[in-house]
Amino acid sequence: MGNAIVRGIILLTFQLRLNINTMSLDKLKKDIQGQDSEVLDREHDKTVYNEWESKEVQKKESAWKRFMGGMQETRSRAIVVGGIVIGVIVFLLIASASFMYYQGGFFANDRVTFSMEAPQTAKSNDITEILFYYENDNRAKLMQSEIVVRFGEYFVPEENQENFTRVSASQGVITIDQIEGGKKGSVSLAGHFVGPKESSADISSTLRYVPEASSTRYIIDARSSTVITSSAITVDIESPQEVVSGNLLDVVVKVQNTSADRLDDIKMTIDVPKEFSVHSIEPRASHGFMWLIGEMAPHEEKIYHIRGGLDAAIGSVQIFDVEVGVGESGDGYMRYANAKYTPRIVSSPILVHQEIDTRTHGGGVAYAGESVRYSIKFTNDSDIALRDAIVTLNLEGEAIDFESLTLGKQGDYDQENRRIIWKAADVPALRILKPKDSGEVTFSFNIKEQLPVNTENDHHFSITSVAAIDSEDIPSQLRENKTVLSNVRTLPVGAKVIFSASSEYDSGQEQPKVGEKSVYKITMKIDSINNDISNAVVSIPLPTHTTFEGGDSKEISYKERTNDITWTVGDIAHGTGVTSDSKTVSFRVGIVPSVDQIDKSPVLLKKQFLSAVDLFTELEINGEAHEIYLNSDGRFGEVGLVQP
Repeated sequence: MGNAIVRGIILLTFQLRLNINTMSLDKLKKDIQGQDSEVLDREHDKTVYNEWESKEVQKKESAWKRFMGGMQETRSRAIVVGGIVIGVIVFLLIASASFMYYQGGFFANDRVTFSMEAPQTAKSNDITEILFYYENDNRAKLMQSEIVVRFGEYFVPEENQENFTRVSASQGVITIDQIEGGKKGSVSLAGHFVGPKESSADISSTLRYVPEASSTRYIIDARSSTVITSSAITVDIESPQEVVSGNLLDVVVKVQNTSADRLDDIKMTIDVPKEFSVHSIEPRASHGFMWLIGEMAPHEEKIYHIRGGLDAAIGSVQIFDVEVGVGESGDGYMRYANAKYTPRIVSSPILVHQEIDTRTHGGGVAYAGESVRYSIKFTNDSDIALRDAIVTLNLEGEAIDFESLTLGKQGDYDQENRRIIWKAADVPALRILKPKDSGEVTFSFNIKEQLPVNTENDHHFSITSVAAIDSEDIPSQLRENKTVLSNVRTLPVGAKVIFSASSEYDSGQEQPKVGEKSVYKITMKIDSINNDISNAVVSIPLPTHTTFEGGDSKEISYKERTNDITWTVGDIAHGTGVTSDSKTVSFRVGIVPSVDQIDKSPVLLKKQFLSAVDLFTELEINGEAHEIYLNSDGRFGEVGLVQP
């Protein structure tokens, strides 16, 4: 078709050229001789021409022929050039149209298709293949072709797969490189699904490519979703669905490897309600509410008990969230199973409550050597009388001095089980507890003066107590054993900090004399027996007659205007002074006695004050050490009295 068009244009150009030549010649004659000249129309009688006229005519005709010959040659060249230009333009138009027609069939993005296929359901840990299909219905090749796969946390690709590169914990790339025109194909990605039962594993993918003879990159997306029908690890929680507010609750968590393979690096975490106060955890957690379970053999089951009190509003629903996974935290962690325990808080027919009274902090914290008093109060909140009720209290804590235990009313202490028991014979009100009747029993004990610290693991002591009351008349639908428990009370033992200072002669006048300078070395010492403390600072005010002579540590600073020394101690670990050396610092002070101090023992240091924070109780610690005098009783060094 293109050749026919070219031939037609050439014939048209040739015809135009002939017409232009004829028309131009006639017009030129008229322009030279005049439009009305008789020369153009009259007939000449050759015989009547005179010689002069004949010569003139010959001259004009000769000039005309020469002029016309030049004009024809010039116009011929112009017409040829114009024809060539027109031919080139027509050729370019035809070539462009032909290229566009060809290119339109060379590549179009809508003639590339991409899809993926994954199973609708899958068992956890079973090897599964995900298929990716592509088709190129263009003549152009697809270059730099690759499939980006985003598989999230519930799919784990197998290692060392051909043309697959894992670029992160949740993404990989399948390299195809080149897809020929008019071809279709497929690739697969093998792996296994992991995650909680009934969870949905969503996988998305993107085909990326650059068409041949192009620099533009195109993409096509595809998605799939698979439901995990089973998990290699299961979590079950066995605990009552109704819980009395404040009563002791035993949350039983069972973790089982249901697969036929050994699983390693297993970790469990539990989120507990803020209203839950821990009594005991068995086996002990690795950190907070996290257990590094480690290895589990095929079909192995492990059981965990988290005991504590749930003191929450009646009718509220509390949530315990358990999660089990494999791997390190972050990108390397894979969640396998989770379970929720949602007990509802109900009221009890009997209210049992215990109160603690200590000398400091309103019963919130106890200290070494301190006396602690407990009161257990009970009330029949039902509409029936309860007969032969028994009150018990379990008491646990290594810091308790059980030899100092004193029962407010007659009762019995079971030393083997560390339990105090009150019956109707001891408390007559327990024989028949009528509706709305109440009663109280009390006891007290001391915290050990010498806390049992022998190793680095001996720290953070606390006293835990749980009271209970039972009666045969308590409705069985609430408690099968007809026992109602009290709130769990945990009484922490605050840091025992020993703070002291001593002096010894250093230089100058050994026997202090009026007008002569004596220098003494002061050594300060801090022990933290059972708890870690932080931000410890000691303030050391000096009397006006005492001067600061320098210290051996950067922790010591001196303010001349107020004559104060500050020891910035910082953090002190538990066991300091027992399992490790005491925290100490030394500095020197000087004194030049005056006449009014003869036969007296001047004060070297006033009372020193310690402030810090107990990291276990999160309470501020304040302590003090007594003054240091220049006396001669040996208590602070053999320095004697001032001599004249």
